[in-house]
Amino acid sequence: MNKELEKIHEKLDFLTEQVMITRRRQEELQELKEDLTPVVSDLFQTAVQELDDVSVYFSYEDLLFLVKKLLRNTRTLIGLFEQLESVNDFVNDVMPLTKDMFDATLEKMDELEKKGVFKLLKEGEGMADKALMAYTSGDLEAPEKISLFRLLRELNQPEVKRTLYVLFSVLKTLGSQPTNQSIKNKGVKP
Repeated sequence: MNKELEKIHEKLDFLTEQVMITRRRQEELQELKEDLTPVVSDLFQTAVQELDDVSVYFSYEDLLFLVKKLLRNTRTLIGLFEQLESVNDFVNDVMPLTKDMFDATLEKMDELEKKGVFKLLKEGEGMADKALMAYTSGDLEAPEKISLFRLLRELNQPEVKRTLYVLFSVLKTLGSQPTNQSIKNKGVKP
């Protein structure tokens, strides 16, 4: 009989412990309810005020239509998100490459700047503008007959001498470069 009483006591202790645990949970839930009630009430009041502001532009039928549309196009939206993820992955993969290309381009541009290529191009642009202006204004019209003496007289002009000097300097520089292998292979003599 003693053993039976012990088992009953054990069961009673277990049930008492379960009742205490249940009571604590109920108290915690009650406290949570008391804490959340003002927050939910404020949230509800704010939502009502905000929805009241847009009620002129919005109806519940619109919301229902939007939800239906979203549900109908779920697969399309998933595909769109997957494409966006793919684009994002592509951009992440390409960014290091473009940075390297940009850095290499900047280095090459700096090298060309130091060599004076841009200055030469700017001067060439200026000369081309002057030639175009002279051509369009009619200053470059050559007479039908030009004598050798007239050409020699023009060669004596300071502007012509400067231009020929620049032209010959460029030609001399180009001529002093090593001969291109592709020209040699084609049988063209330098």
